[in-house]
Amino acid sequence: MNSNLPHMQALLLCESVSTDENGRHNIANEFSQYTMGYSQPFTILSIWRGDCGEELYTEKSEIIAPDGRVVASGGHGPFLLKDETYRQVNSLLLENIDFTHDGLYEVHLSLLNAQNEVVSEQSTSISVI
Repeated sequence: MNSNLPHMQALLLCESVSTDENGRHNIANEFSQYTMGYSQPFTILSIWRGDCGEELYTEKSEIIAPDGRVVASGGHGPFLLKDETYRQVNSLLLENIDFTHDGLYEVHLSLLNAQNEVVSEQSTSISVI
């Protein structure tokens, strides 16, 4: 791994995320499986670490249905990861996601540099039944 590039520490889909006064993250109800018809807001949580100096990064998030449709998207940034002590925690609240087909939905994140080049891609899946 190139130590000058950001690396992902966590990626998950959950109900919500809060941070207490000591910087601890409280994650409510992580999802790996979901039942169709039960509607609620979802949060994509990502945590990036790195020793990247003054390089700016932007994160793009998508949830992709089994048929290839993007059913939700959003993003964060720009942000810095100046040295190894920096941690970027992004939480993206998404509502009205179209989980109308059963199968595997992909949560896909792309990290772009200031030149809009993809420097990292990460994904996880959620099974909808």
